[in-house]
Amino acid sequence: MTRRYDLQVHTDASPCSSTPPERVASAAADAGLDGIAVTDHDTLANVDAVRDAAPGDLEVIPGVEVTTTEGHLLALDVREAPPRTDPLTVVDRVHEQGGVAVLSHPFDTLRQYYETDLEALADAVDGVEAVNSRCVRRRFNEHAATFAAAHDLPTTGGSDAHFPMEVGRAYTAVEGDGSLADAVRDGRVRPSGRGRYLSGHVATKLHQFRTASDRAVSRVMSGRSP
Repeated sequence: MTRRYDLQVHTDASPCSSTPPERVASAAADAGLDGIAVTDHDTLANVDAVRDAAPGDLEVIPGVEVTTTEGHLLALDVREAPPRTDPLTVVDRVHEQGGVAVLSHPFDTLRQYYETDLEALADAVDGVEAVNSRCVRRRFNEHAATFAAAHDLPTTGGSDAHFPMEVGRAYTAVEGDGSLADAVRDGRVRPSGRGRYLSGHVATKLHQFRTASDRAVSRVMSGRSP
Protein backbone atom coordinates (compact mmCIF):
# COMPACT_ATOMS: atom_id res chain seq x y z
CA MET A 1 0.00 0.00 0.00
CA THR A 2 1.30 3.46 -0.94
CA ARG A 3 0.08 6.60 0.79
CA ARG A 4 0.70 10.21 -0.28
CA TYR A 5 1.64 12.87 2.25
CA ASP A 6 2.53 16.49 1.62
CA LEU A 7 5.07 17.04 4.38
CA GLN A 8 5.38 20.81 4.22
CA VAL A 9 2.24 22.93 4.26
CA HIS A 10 1.77 26.43 5.71
CA THR A 11 -1.32 28.22 6.98
CA ASP A 12 -1.97 31.83 7.87
CA ALA A 13 -0.16 31.20 11.16
CA SER A 14 2.97 31.75 9.04
CA PRO A 15 3.71 35.34 8.02
CA CYS A 16 4.30 34.20 4.43
CA SER A 17 0.87 32.58 3.98
CA SER A 18 -2.70 33.85 3.84
CA THR A 19 -4.43 30.45 3.79
CA PRO A 20 -6.82 29.75 6.68
CA PRO A 21 -6.89 26.25 8.18
CA GLU A 22 -10.16 25.19 6.54
CA ARG A 23 -8.80 26.05 3.09
CA VAL A 24 -5.68 24.00 3.76
CA ALA A 25 -7.81 21.01 4.75
CA SER A 26 -10.08 21.27 1.70
CA ALA A 27 -7.12 21.75 -0.66
CA ALA A 28 -5.46 18.62 0.70
CA ALA A 29 -8.66 16.63 0.27
CA ASP A 30 -9.12 17.96 -3.26
CA ALA A 31 -5.53 16.92 -4.08
CA GLY A 32 -6.34 13.34 -3.08
CA LEU A 33 -3.72 13.24 -0.34
CA ASP A 34 -3.76 10.74 2.50
CA GLY A 35 -2.16 13.20 4.87
CA ILE A 36 -0.39 16.50 5.35
CA ALA A 37 2.07 17.93 7.84
CA VAL A 38 1.10 21.40 8.98
CA THR A 39 4.52 23.07 9.30
CA ASP A 40 4.09 26.74 10.06
CA HIS A 41 7.15 28.79 10.90
CA ASP A 42 8.11 28.24 14.55
CA THR A 43 4.55 27.55 15.74
CA LEU A 44 1.96 24.79 16.08
CA ALA A 45 -0.84 27.34 16.41
CA ASN A 46 -3.09 26.11 13.58
CA VAL A 47 -2.56 22.35 13.69
CA ASP A 48 -5.72 21.65 15.69
CA ALA A 49 -7.77 23.99 13.49
CA VAL A 50 -6.66 22.14 10.34
CA ARG A 51 -7.39 18.81 12.00
CA ASP A 52 -10.87 19.97 13.02
CA ALA A 53 -11.62 21.06 9.45
CA ALA A 54 -10.16 17.96 7.77
CA PRO A 55 -12.27 15.04 6.54
CA GLY A 56 -11.92 11.88 8.57
CA ASP A 57 -9.71 10.12 6.05
CA LEU A 58 -7.09 12.90 5.95
CA GLU A 59 -4.31 12.51 8.51
CA VAL A 60 -2.99 15.77 9.90
CA ILE A 61 0.53 15.57 11.34
CA PRO A 62 1.63 18.24 13.81
CA GLY A 63 4.80 19.88 12.61
CA VAL A 64 6.91 23.02 12.66
CA GLU A 65 9.33 24.53 10.17
CA VAL A 66 11.97 25.62 12.64
CA THR A 67 14.19 28.59 11.91
CA THR A 68 17.65 27.46 12.97
CA THR A 69 20.82 29.55 12.99
CA GLU A 70 21.51 28.16 9.49
CA GLY A 71 18.74 26.60 7.43
CA HIS A 72 15.19 25.54 8.14
CA LEU A 73 14.33 22.18 9.69
CA LEU A 74 11.04 20.26 9.64
CA ALA A 75 10.07 18.97 13.07
CA LEU A 76 7.40 16.34 12.37
CA ASP A 77 5.08 14.67 14.87
CA VAL A 78 5.94 17.00 17.75
CA ARG A 79 3.91 18.49 20.59
CA GLU A 80 5.84 21.73 21.08
CA ALA A 81 7.73 24.06 18.77
CA PRO A 82 11.49 23.53 19.21
CA PRO A 83 13.58 26.61 20.02
CA ARG A 84 15.10 28.76 17.32
CA THR A 85 18.73 27.86 17.87
CA ASP A 86 21.56 25.89 16.28
CA PRO A 87 20.53 22.93 14.08
CA LEU A 88 21.97 20.14 16.24
CA THR A 89 20.20 21.42 19.34
CA VAL A 90 16.95 21.67 17.38
CA VAL A 91 17.32 18.05 16.24
CA ASP A 92 17.87 16.97 19.84
CA ARG A 93 14.70 18.80 20.94
CA VAL A 94 12.71 17.09 18.17
CA HIS A 95 13.97 13.66 19.17
CA GLU A 96 13.21 14.33 22.84
CA GLN A 97 9.55 14.65 21.78
CA GLY A 98 9.67 11.42 19.78
CA GLY A 99 9.45 13.32 16.50
CA VAL A 100 11.50 13.14 13.33
CA ALA A 101 13.84 15.85 12.05
CA VAL A 102 14.07 16.51 8.31
CA LEU A 103 16.26 19.13 6.64
CA SER A 104 14.03 21.57 4.75
CA HIS A 105 15.23 22.74 1.30
CA PRO A 106 18.74 22.47 2.80
CA PHE A 107 20.80 23.80 -0.11
CA ASP A 108 18.50 26.41 -1.61
CA THR A 109 20.88 29.37 -1.56
CA LEU A 110 18.05 31.78 -2.38
CA ARG A 111 16.70 31.07 1.08
CA GLN A 112 18.27 30.07 4.39
CA TYR A 113 20.56 27.09 3.81
CA TYR A 114 23.11 24.81 5.47
CA GLU A 115 26.85 25.10 4.92
CA THR A 116 28.65 24.15 8.17
CA ASP A 117 28.83 20.99 10.32
CA LEU A 118 27.22 19.01 7.50
CA GLU A 119 28.68 15.66 8.56
CA ALA A 120 27.45 16.06 12.13
CA LEU A 121 24.08 17.17 10.83
CA ALA A 122 23.82 14.15 8.54
CA ASP A 123 24.50 11.89 11.53
CA ALA A 124 21.78 13.61 13.58
CA VAL A 125 18.78 14.05 11.29
CA ASP A 126 16.22 11.46 10.20
CA GLY A 127 15.81 12.60 6.60
CA VAL A 128 16.31 15.20 3.90
CA GLU A 129 13.66 17.02 1.87
CA ALA A 130 14.80 16.23 -1.68
CA VAL A 131 11.78 17.59 -3.57
CA ASN A 132 10.54 21.01 -2.52
CA SER A 133 8.24 22.58 -5.07
CA ARG A 134 9.43 26.10 -4.22
CA CYS A 135 13.06 25.41 -5.14
CA VAL A 136 13.23 27.50 -8.31
CA ARG A 137 16.53 26.02 -9.48
CA ARG A 138 16.71 22.30 -10.18
CA ARG A 139 20.17 21.99 -8.67
CA PHE A 140 18.88 22.88 -5.19
CA ASN A 141 16.75 19.72 -5.00
CA GLU A 142 19.43 17.71 -6.80
CA HIS A 143 22.03 18.76 -4.23
CA ALA A 144 19.71 17.68 -1.42
CA ALA A 145 19.13 14.29 -3.04
CA THR A 146 22.87 13.77 -3.58
CA PHE A 147 23.62 14.70 0.03
CA ALA A 148 20.99 12.25 1.27
CA ALA A 149 22.30 9.43 -0.91
CA ALA A 150 25.88 10.02 0.20
CA HIS A 151 24.81 9.68 3.84
CA ASP A 152 22.19 6.94 3.37
CA LEU A 153 19.38 9.18 4.58
CA PRO A 154 15.68 8.84 3.67
CA THR A 155 14.28 11.54 1.38
CA THR A 156 10.93 13.30 1.53
CA GLY A 157 8.90 15.67 -0.62
CA GLY A 158 6.74 18.64 0.25
CA SER A 159 5.01 21.43 -1.62
CA ASP A 160 6.03 24.12 0.87
CA ALA A 161 2.54 25.40 0.10
CA HIS A 162 1.63 28.93 1.09
CA PHE A 163 -1.58 29.01 -0.98
CA PRO A 164 -4.29 26.37 -1.58
CA MET A 165 -3.41 25.69 -5.21
CA GLU A 166 0.09 24.62 -4.17
CA VAL A 167 -0.94 21.83 -1.79
CA GLY A 168 0.16 18.46 -3.16
CA ARG A 169 2.45 19.83 -5.88
CA ALA A 170 5.21 17.81 -4.20
CA TYR A 171 4.63 14.99 -1.76
CA THR A 172 6.10 11.96 -0.02
CA ALA A 173 5.09 8.47 -1.08
CA VAL A 174 4.93 6.22 1.97
CA GLU A 175 5.13 2.45 1.64
CA GLY A 176 3.45 0.11 4.10
CA ASP A 177 1.36 0.63 7.22
CA GLY A 178 2.14 2.39 10.46
CA SER A 179 2.96 5.95 11.35
CA LEU A 180 4.55 8.49 9.08
CA ALA A 181 7.33 9.00 11.62
CA ASP A 182 8.22 5.30 11.60
CA ALA A 183 8.14 5.25 7.80
CA VAL A 184 10.69 8.07 7.67
CA ARG A 185 12.92 6.38 10.23
CA ASP A 186 12.69 3.07 8.34
CA GLY A 187 13.37 4.67 4.96
CA ARG A 188 9.99 3.61 3.55
CA VAL A 189 9.54 7.01 1.90
CA ARG A 190 10.38 8.60 -1.42
CA PRO A 191 9.81 12.11 -2.77
CA SER A 192 7.69 12.87 -5.78
CA GLY A 193 6.03 15.81 -7.53
CA ARG A 194 7.09 19.05 -9.14
CA GLY A 195 9.63 21.72 -8.28
CA ARG A 196 10.63 25.07 -9.74
CA TYR A 197 7.44 26.93 -8.79
CA LEU A 198 8.56 30.53 -9.32
CA SER A 199 5.08 32.04 -9.39
CA GLY A 200 4.53 30.84 -5.82
CA HIS A 201 7.39 33.03 -4.64
CA VAL A 202 5.95 36.00 -6.50
CA ALA A 203 2.57 35.48 -4.84
CA THR A 204 4.24 35.23 -1.43
CA LYS A 205 6.13 38.50 -1.93
CA LEU A 206 2.89 40.23 -2.95
CA HIS A 207 1.15 38.86 0.14
CA GLN A 208 3.98 40.06 2.41
CA PHE A 209 3.92 43.48 0.76
CA ARG A 210 0.15 43.81 1.23
CA THR A 211 0.40 42.68 4.84
CA ALA A 212 3.18 45.17 5.61
CA SER A 213 1.20 47.94 3.89
CA ASP A 214 -1.95 47.12 5.85
CA ARG A 215 -0.02 47.21 9.12
CA ALA A 216 1.56 50.53 8.22
CA VAL A 217 -1.86 52.03 7.42
CA SER A 218 -3.27 50.67 10.69
CA ARG A 219 -0.45 52.25 12.67
CA VAL A 220 -1.02 55.60 10.97
CA MET A 221 -4.77 55.46 11.56
CA SER A 222 -4.26 54.52 15.19
CA GLY A 223 -2.00 57.50 15.63
CA ARG A 224 -4.72 59.79 14.26
CA SER A 225 -7.43 58.38 16.49
CA PRO A 226 -8.53 60.56 19.39
